[in-house]
Amino acid sequence: MTQAVNSTKPIYSIYITCCLGLFLSTLDTGIINLALNSFSVDFDVSLEYIGLSITLYLLLLIIFLVPSGWLGDFLGQKIALIVGFLLFGLTSMIAGFSDSANQLILSRCGQGIGAALLQANCLGLAGLQSSKQKIKLNSFIMLAISLGPILGPSLGGIILKLWGWQFLFLINVPLCIVGSLFCLRINTSVILLNEETFDLKGMILFFIMLVGCVSLIYSNNINLSSVETSFIGFSSLIIFLFFGKIESKHSNPFFPVKLLSISSIRYISIGSLIFGLTAGIIFSASPIIFTRETSYPIDEIGLICTASPIGVILSVFVKKVINPNYKKIILIYALPLMLSAFALLFLVSFNISVFNYVIAAMCYGLGGGLFQSSLIQIAMEQKKDKQSTIGGLLRLFQNGGIIIGAACSLALLEIDISPLEYNSNYQTLWGITFIVLTIMFVYSYVFLVRMKNN
Repeated sequence: MTQAVNSTKPIYSIYITCCLGLFLSTLDTGIINLALNSFSVDFDVSLEYIGLSITLYLLLLIIFLVPSGWLGDFLGQKIALIVGFLLFGLTSMIAGFSDSANQLILSRCGQGIGAALLQANCLGLAGLQSSKQKIKLNSFIMLAISLGPILGPSLGGIILKLWGWQFLFLINVPLCIVGSLFCLRINTSVILLNEETFDLKGMILFFIMLVGCVSLIYSNNINLSSVETSFIGFSSLIIFLFFGKIESKHSNPFFPVKLLSISSIRYISIGSLIFGLTAGIIFSASPIIFTRETSYPIDEIGLICTASPIGVILSVFVKKVINPNYKKIILIYALPLMLSAFALLFLVSFNISVFNYVIAAMCYGLGGGLFQSSLIQIAMEQKKDKQSTIGGLLRLFQNGGIIIGAACSLALLEIDISPLEYNSNYQTLWGITFIVLTIMFVYSYVFLVRMKNN
């Protein structure tokens, strides 16, 4: 049995809470990228080691998304969000005053857990509102998610230049206090009255399995031997089988297998994975390509690479103009735009220009924004008592897709070949992505037609 949200309270508190939580958690994914060299010098460590501050943030974010959603569905989104803001703010303050690399990396792990609480429960809270409010919130959520990746590098550069790297973290503290205060104005959201046990064994196995997968992806970077790589791969496979056996028997599994048995939730999960995969590819490959193929300074390359996130922001306003249902958006606008973007990149791989890239990247961002917005809309129509869990599931698949996409594109682009052969690698990368999106289009058509018939 659940208790529904009372919508008589000021709705702007929910808007501000959702937008601020999602903005902060996505902003801190990339805001420290430009500061890695400063960290390396100040703490006298290698770039590879201090790079763990980014990798572990994402890893803990992914691992704790589903538990954070479970916590929100069990205790209520209000409590989970307050805990998320306080944890994110506290660990940001610790990071800002760090005097060693280890302290910084550990505080970033805490930030990742706080970010998971914010992302899962902001989406969960939005899914509990009325149908009219969901539509409005969807637009604001898309803006918040899109502004983070855009402002991260640019805002990080300004802060580094004016105040130093410490303020990259300290700027979060007052914003987290504001978020907590607005949370207090929200009614208690959904509370599950039937107590369910948490699957701690499943969470530990999932963590070990994910660490193993990340180690395999970055095996070259961490200098693993072939024997070590084989051992990690075999161990991860055994753990996966054991994990599946435990999850199938648990009444409240860590990984919500039963939710994925629902066709609509399975569809939005796969869609989030594909969107994250393609975003990881284009976001990671674009700077490398322009650095290799042009003589533009790094700040101009950074500006060029904002074309995709800008396209995502434009999708918020475009959706208000076209305003059809999400089925038409996905099949007529979103996926065709994403496909056309990678088709154009494939065709101009041997003669890339800023104009061609910006057109393709903005098409991708526009289509991707419409696609992601539609997936969130479908998620909001699912189980009321599982909104935070579903929200966490979506962010888990999307962030997992980003990591896989970025790792695969970097692995392909870092192959030791002559500069004359680079262009064929670009074409291979864009071609594979186009094929993946084509499969997603066919799957979407079959699923949405079947949904219409039902």
